Amino acid sequence: MNNDDGAKREERIRKLTGEPVYPLLVRMAIPSMIGMMVSTVYSMTDTYFVGKLDNVDLTASVGIVFSFVSVIQAIGFWFGYGSGNHISGSLGKRDIGSAERMAATGVLIALLTGSVIVLFGLPFTDRLSILLGAGDGLLQAATVSNQLRLAGSGRDSMIGLLAGMVLNMVLDPVFILVLKMDVAGAALASMAGQISGCIVLFLSTERNGNVKIRLRLAKLNAENIRKILTGGAPNFCRQGISSISSVILNNVAGVFGSYAIAALTIALRVSYIAYALVIGFGQGFQPICAINYGAGKYGRIKTAFKYALATVSVFLVVSVAFLFFKSDILVAGFTKDNDVSLLAIRIIHAQCLIMPFMGFYILCGMFLQNIGRFGLATIVTIAENGTFLIPSALIMPRLMGLNGLVYCKSAASLAALLLSLVIGLRAWDVLDESQTV
Repeated sequence: MNNDDGAKREERIRKLTGEPVYPLLVRMAIPSMIGMMVSTVYSMTDTYFVGKLDNVDLTASVGIVFSFVSVIQAIGFWFGYGSGNHISGSLGKRDIGSAERMAATGVLIALLTGSVIVLFGLPFTDRLSILLGAGDGLLQAATVSNQLRLAGSGRDSMIGLLAGMVLNMVLDPVFILVLKMDVAGAALASMAGQISGCIVLFLSTERNGNVKIRLRLAKLNAENIRKILTGGAPNFCRQGISSISSVILNNVAGVFGSYAIAALTIALRVSYIAYALVIGFGQGFQPICAINYGAGKYGRIKTAFKYALATVSVFLVVSVAFLFFKSDILVAGFTKDNDVSLLAIRIIHAQCLIMPFMGFYILCGMFLQNIGRFGLATIVTIAENGTFLIPSALIMPRLMGLNGLVYCKSAASLAALLLSLVIGLRAWDVLDESQTV
């Protein structure tokens, strides 16, 4: 091992386990927040430029295609978080060899899975078949970026993701508007961005004391696979169930017409802007939580959680005020259709009712996962978009008509928050109060 790399890695671990908590939390959160913000803008780019074609059906199709991309991302998060949680715990224990073996194993599983997806999925797609190439790159990029971030290298993770996203955003208008490729142009731009981002992320593992990826170190044994699958299960289940609920929501909205699918697609993208920054801040908390848990410094975890919750709660209150009063301006950037705009604004306003309180829900799942309570973490993370959203989406529109579609997501969020309070506060006692900060 390069001595300089080892020194940088040791210094990073020392900071995560010894520096004052709040300044450390903010410093760790900034790269993740930037990455999440750009990722959110990136996810809306296709919707924005396709919306410029002034075709409601094409705008609706972006929401449907996004469900496929979410499935690929779910698998990448599964392998990335599953291996990343083990990596961060191993770094906390100063077990570098175990961290390197798990990093290689996680990436190898992602490579193999991506190849299978392309092999079996490609024959079943039409002109959007290029999405499978983008999905393969996304799977590997999601795996490596989460490994880097959970190992405390949020900056390198951010740079890798930004590289692909910026390229995608640059190519979108060229392919969609200039070359007149419509939705297929959005897919091609996504493929180019994901592949380039993946390359940058792999190169990042070779510097700054990051855990290097050497595929020859991969150990595809039952124990390592079990650790990856259980450790990443909350993320996979959350993303997977979100994909399923997205399909269900689109089908339910479709009963009211294509304009309703388009409105739902736009409203959820706009509302997610606030959540994206909260998730980014929470991602800054994750390596602090995981590495300090590995080091046995439980008091620092509790302190970091409290600081994180206070910060994101204030941010959400401010965000809700902005979203509520400026929703018409935000929506106008995505559609010229008056019916789509009015319905999208109603859905955003409904989201604003519960959004200020959702910081605890978001952080609770991260906290549980990074202290090894994977089962409870899975229950919490699938609650909002799975356990509660699916039945509310199926039942409320039948009982309340279009109002049911508008409020079903907010109802699910409230139920999920209450569940997370019960589970999270009980799990809080797992940590030893006597540990010093």
